[in-house]
Amino acid sequence: MFGDVGDYPVDPIMIGADLFAQDPRTDKLNLTVGVYENEQGQTPILTAVKRAESDLVALQKTKAYMALTGDADYYGSLGQEILGADLFTGHDFVSAQTAGGAVALRVMADFVAQLSRKPTIWLQSPTYGNYMPIVTAAGAPWRSVPYYDQLRCQMRFEEMLTGLEAARPGDLFLFQGVCHNPTGADLTKEQFGQLLDQLERLGVVPWIDLAYLGFGKGFEADCEQVRQIVGRFEECVVCVTLSKSFGIYRDRAGALFLKCKPETRERLQRAVSAIIRSGSSHAPDHGPAVVSRILSDPDLKSLWLQELEVMRKRVAGIRQEIVLLEQERYQRDTLAYLGRQSGMFSLLPLNSDQETALTRDHGIHVVRGGRVNVARLNSTTIPKLIEVFHQVISVR
Repeated sequence: MFGDVGDYPVDPIMIGADLFAQDPRTDKLNLTVGVYENEQGQTPILTAVKRAESDLVALQKTKAYMALTGDADYYGSLGQEILGADLFTGHDFVSAQTAGGAVALRVMADFVAQLSRKPTIWLQSPTYGNYMPIVTAAGAPWRSVPYYDQLRCQMRFEEMLTGLEAARPGDLFLFQGVCHNPTGADLTKEQFGQLLDQLERLGVVPWIDLAYLGFGKGFEADCEQVRQIVGRFEECVVCVTLSKSFGIYRDRAGALFLKCKPETRERLQRAVSAIIRSGSSHAPDHGPAVVSRILSDPDLKSLWLQELEVMRKRVAGIRQEIVLLEQERYQRDTLAYLGRQSGMFSLLPLNSDQETALTRDHGIHVVRGGRVNVARLNSTTIPKLIEVFHQVISVR
C-alpha cells in the first residue's frame, strides 16, 4: 500500500530548514524559519508568559476536555482585545479556540468546501505559502490576484483591485493584516479603505488573517484594520495566531471568529463544531490558557505589551540598520525599501540564479522566492548579508 504513495509537495520553509541543517559551513546563516530572535540568536520565553505559566500550575484544577470550540473565556477576552469591546458581541459571532492560525484557516477552508455553491477564495500573489496547501487540501476553489513585484520592490495595488473585479458575490478575499508575509509590504490606510470599498461593492466577504499583531505599529494600532472590517461588514472571517505576539510558537494558540447574521448563527455554530470534531477535535489548552491569564491580569498584560514593544522595536531597528549600512558602505539604496516595510519578513530582489548563488556560494539560506526573516539578523550578520547581496546582484 505505502509503495503507491505519490510525491507530495514539501513546504519551501521546511526544504530551506533541511538544506541549512545539511550545510557543513560554520559561518552559514539561516533566514528561513519564521521565529523572532534577540541579538544573541535566542527565541526567549517572555517574562509575562513564564509568570502566567507559574500561575496556571498553581491554579489550574483540571485537564478535562473543553467544548469543541474551546474555552469561551479565552476567545471572549481575545475577541474583545483584538476586535474591540464595542464590536465583539456574542450574538453576532461564532468563535472557536484553535491550535494556532493554521487550524483556524483549515476549519474555514473546510467550511467553504462543504457549501452547496462553493465560493471562490481569492488570494494575493505572493502570499503566505501555506494558504494554497490548506485550501487545496480542503477542496476549496481558489484564484489569485497580483500583490507585489519582487524585483521592483513595489506593490501592485491597482492590479490587485482589477483582478478582484472577477470575483462574484459571496466569494471570499483571504488577505493578511499588518506585517505581510512574505513581502513585508502593507497596504496604506488609503489603500485599505479602497480595498474595503471594492469588497463591499462586489459583495465579497473579507477574510483577514492576523499573525503579527504588535509587530507593525504597536498592538492597538495593528488591530485597527480588523476593527474596521468588523464594524463595516455584516459577514466577515477573522483568523488569529498568537505564536509571534506572545512568543508561544510550539504551544499553538489561535482563534477563529466568524461574524454572521443572527438568523444564521445557530447553524453556523453547529457547522464549525462538526468540522472541528472531524479534524483537530479538541484544541490544546496550554497556550490559550497562558494568553487568558495574561489578558485577565492587568500587571501581566502591561508587562506583555512592554515585551511585545521591545520585539517590535528590535525588528524595526534591524530594518533601519540595513538601510543605513548599505548607504554608508555602498552609497546605494537598493535595500532602502526594507526600511519602509514592517514585520519579520521581506523579499530580496533576486532572480532565481542570484538566489541560488546566495546559498550555494555564501551559505545564506532563504526561503525559495527570496524571503528572509530579518528578525534573525543581528549586528554581526547584517554586514554579511549586505555584502553578499551586493556580490550576487553584481553577477549577471
